Amino acid sequence: MKAFFTRTAAGLVPADDEARDLLRSIKLGATVGLELSRPRNIRFHRLYWGLCSTIASAIGAQAENVSDVIKLRSGHFTVVATKTERLRLPRSISFSKMTGDEFKAFFERACLVVTEEFLPHMKPGELTKQIEQMVGITEAA
Repeated sequence: MKAFFTRTAAGLVPADDEARDLLRSIKLGATVGLELSRPRNIRFHRLYWGLCSTIASAIGAQAENVSDVIKLRSGHFTVVATKTERLRLPRSISFSKMTGDEFKAFFERACLVVTEEFLPHMKPGELTKQIEQMVGITEAA
């Protein structure tokens, strides 16, 4: 079962009705296992694709192709060996394939690639900061 909780000074509290119902279904004093991950930030995901689309428009390419270049250059790929060669294939960044923390690390590498490949006048930290400000994400988020 998957449910979302918010960390407060008192501990973890249900973030929605589904999590509240799940918590109520557990007997008081029962021990349960818990796997923690931060849910993906949809704003970051949308902004990533906005960034890819903007770059694609500027260079006459498709956003998916720009994303593939970013994935390959940032090391987000799988190597497949065929009889004659080793191919690098971009890995998925879908919500089901990456946690929020994994996407954040990928996004930081992606910003480095973007500044190296497409925006050499800008430093990666500046790009990341501008993107975070655009979507209202702070360090604590």
